Amino acid sequence: MPYAISWFLVLMLLAIWSLAAWALHAVAAWSTTGIGQLVDQAQAWEQVVLPAWVAVWLPSEWMDAIRASTAVVLPWFQSVLSDLPAVAHWFGPLTWSLWGVGAVVLLACGGALHALIASMRRATHR
Repeated sequence: MPYAISWFLVLMLLAIWSLAAWALHAVAAWSTTGIGQLVDQAQAWEQVVLPAWVAVWLPSEWMDAIRASTAVVLPWFQSVLSDLPAVAHWFGPLTWSLWGVGAVVLLACGGALHALIASMRRATHR
């Protein structure tokens, strides 16, 4: 029975790992489909104005810091967005390679747990 429980847990972790890898790949592939629209919208962030009721609660130094950091981050963000479609074809192989490494690690842990249970059973029968 301990063998069945240990392998059930390993297989459940493998299923969760597979689902997480699939979801990561799906989100990465989905995010690159409309990336051209985001590049155009990144410049619109410079014109965003906080509502008056929020500006009342924030000190003016914070507002200046937000504007300064936005001015620094937006060019970098635009360059990342413009380069992202070029590397999108690597998402699939990268995701599934990482999945394979994780699956091998999980199965190795399952084998180690199996061996540990076997050695514990042999030790108790002596």
